[in-house]
Amino acid sequence: MSNVIMENMIEEVVEIGSIVSVGKYEILYASSPYCYESDGILDSIKVVQYLNNAYVRYNDIHLKYRINWKEVGKSIESVSFFMPKDKTHLGDVFITSPYGLIKKNRTGIGATTLELNSPRNSIIVVPTRALAYGKAISSKIEEVPNKYRVLYVGGDITGFVVPEISDYLMDSSIDYKKFIVVADSLPRLLSIIGKEHYKDYFLMIDEIDSYQYDCSYRPNMENVMDYYFQFPFNRRCLVSATIGEFSNKHITEEPVINVLFDNFQSRNINLIHTNNAEIRLKKVIEKIASDKPNDKILIAYNSVKGCATIINSLSDNLKSECAILCSSKNEDITEYYSDIVDDKLPKRITFMTCTYFVGVDINERFHLITAINVLKPYTILSTDKLQQIAGRCRHTEGLLSDTIIYTTKNNNEELGGLHEQVLGDAEVLATFGNLYPKLKSTFPNSYYFREDFIEKEFIESTKKRYLGHKPIQLVRKNADGIFVPSYFNIDFVRIQIDLLCRLYSESKTLPGTLRTDGHIVEVHDYIENEDISSDIIEQTDENFRQANTLQRKDLIRRLQEEKNIETRERVARNLMKQKCSKQNTLFLERFIELQKYVPFDLLIEKLEQYKNNTDYNKFYNYVIFWALENTHPLKVSISANFPINEMFTGAELTERFNAIYSGLLNYSNLTPTKAIPIIRNFCTLSKRTSKRINGQPVMVYRIIDINPYGLEGEPLEYISAKTVIARFLRF
Repeated sequence: MSNVIMENMIEEVVEIGSIVSVGKYEILYASSPYCYESDGILDSIKVVQYLNNAYVRYNDIHLKYRINWKEVGKSIESVSFFMPKDKTHLGDVFITSPYGLIKKNRTGIGATTLELNSPRNSIIVVPTRALAYGKAISSKIEEVPNKYRVLYVGGDITGFVVPEISDYLMDSSIDYKKFIVVADSLPRLLSIIGKEHYKDYFLMIDEIDSYQYDCSYRPNMENVMDYYFQFPFNRRCLVSATIGEFSNKHITEEPVINVLFDNFQSRNINLIHTNNAEIRLKKVIEKIASDKPNDKILIAYNSVKGCATIINSLSDNLKSECAILCSSKNEDITEYYSDIVDDKLPKRITFMTCTYFVGVDINERFHLITAINVLKPYTILSTDKLQQIAGRCRHTEGLLSDTIIYTTKNNNEELGGLHEQVLGDAEVLATFGNLYPKLKSTFPNSYYFREDFIEKEFIESTKKRYLGHKPIQLVRKNADGIFVPSYFNIDFVRIQIDLLCRLYSESKTLPGTLRTDGHIVEVHDYIENEDISSDIIEQTDENFRQANTLQRKDLIRRLQEEKNIETRERVARNLMKQKCSKQNTLFLERFIELQKYVPFDLLIEKLEQYKNNTDYNKFYNYVIFWALENTHPLKVSISANFPINEMFTGAELTERFNAIYSGLLNYSNLTPTKAIPIIRNFCTLSKRTSKRINGQPVMVYRIIDINPYGLEGEPLEYISAKTVIARFLRF
């Protein structure tokens, strides 16, 4: 095919009815009412009728497109098309969504709405309950109670009653079944629909980039991709305005549809670099509130407690005008919790965390303030995310003002190649996990395969901490029961490397990047010599502690109502999915982990005492030791080497423990400085006291008992004496 230039776009000159079909890309052409004159002869224009199975409104739209070839005629990198200048939504161009990876490059162009209105059955997966609820509630069928054209599938929402999935499927008055489902609830929906019916639905995963950001604390989000690839390739798409790189090669093999625009949405940004993001944020809020008393303010800051602290630092008048849009899991934790009301901000001064960074439409003007605090790594944002947040304003006249407050921290750590290393490690771990059971079966007498393979413990053991974030797991088990790398977690590491080591390493990098992206940026620098009052910080911390304590008491009450370990675990897992704070989610995870060994009341008492990770892991180690059968080699060795009431120097204790640590447990020898704290996992040691040996004063410890955590009675379940215990312990 020859190429001609037409209206600044490269178009393929084709015959009527012809088709381009290369790999997973398909473009079907048709004639249209549009004509052009060539040598005095009128000729019709050949236009796109279908693009990757998406029906184009070709009688109304002359779709300008470009094929970006890898190798002309053989392989395609992407297909780009320009949105018509007088059209703003994908629904103006298409009747159905294209399949593949849709890079829409702008928020608010109606990708979800297009699929919800398309004449076919659809499943739209969204990352947050707020986004799903907003789309579903707007589809209510008037004069019929609790009936919606689009069915919400997700966690319970107070006052929002929807039909059962099976009842909705049987409702013949709804021609096309439309489900909008929260990522965590997709498996439940698909189990009811049945795999044999996947071909009858189009699956859209919206805001796919947010899965990379959020997967580190919502690990189930990546499970969505397992189901995505079970759908026919031409019955699925991934969508986002801000799509970056993916570690998962299967995603990179999806056909790419690039949405382009003639008019770039340049923002006028007031960029503030400071050494203290929260005090500067407080001052900016106060100034706007004073100068513009009738205007609303929206603050994007991904820290619920940080938001509450800033609110508590404001005057009582301003404090009463504040709300926080955040995960419903925080509803019981902060008094400022709120939600979007009719596409409007709930209060004059509204804070929002990452739950509301994507997909939420706010149909009014406001002053936007976005805050990034490198001391809290979970608050840092890419320029794509900054653009996405600004896109929450759907008012035709746009934002009243756009301010970004950020801090920086010079990072000299050499991180080149870290992403590739993490990906490589994950692939090796996944291979090991898949091979181990087979190897153990093939070589049952081998010393190297003597351990029973416990999947949950293996996955837990792959967790590793990067760049100051909480540990992330490198491996997960997919829907087919196979260990695979946690690609979104690995993407998260790559994103953080870029943000911490480039974008927020020097003050000049962010403004330079924003200007390169086409934005108008005015930069200010502030050195703060004050901080938010320590009394306010302490009071906010205390408020959160009390709220968490009250919530935890209610969780414990609900667990007490259950009669056995199995039902308690099921209830605990359900509670974690509902209104359960991060702190109490961790409490429940620990409860599930140890409840089969420690009686209920005793376990609750101890979990309340050992809350931070270090203290809990020491307690956990002792519980595992306590639950061992008395003939287990570790129990026998500890009892033999650390007799009660005997005295030993630090060196002697270390020598005795290293015989166990490097011999039985197969770890490297420890120094006394490192050995003594670990010995305290198993033994109660006195403070060091002086004792004369051969007339010389020597510092010694006395072994008081082998029950440092006061666990009385018998464990509910014993760990077999044959168990190789090293994998259980956490040092």
